[in-house]
Amino acid sequence: MSLSREYQEYHLTQNGWIDGSFHGDSLGGSIDVEIPKDRVLTIRCYDEQTSVYSKTNFYEQEVWSCDDKELINQLKIKYGKPNWFGYERMK
Repeated sequence: MSLSREYQEYHLTQNGWIDGSFHGDSLGGSIDVEIPKDRVLTIRCYDEQTSVYSKTNFYEQEVWSCDDKELINQLKIKYGKPNWFGYERMK
């Protein structure tokens, strides 16, 4: 069992990345956000700490995608990655 496991969802749309729901345990709870109807991809970006003494792990997981993989790839090239602080720490 993790000491802390939080995630932020991001939805890729024709207009770029949109912030989705947030699940937090150490920052005061969770926020549910309605999923955009025009999304083509949804990812969850996690930060997890397994114990008080461990480093925080940052990772992402795809949780939903449409069938149009070419469109997803085009939008990923156009918009890059969402604005999540964990990407800098993952390097």
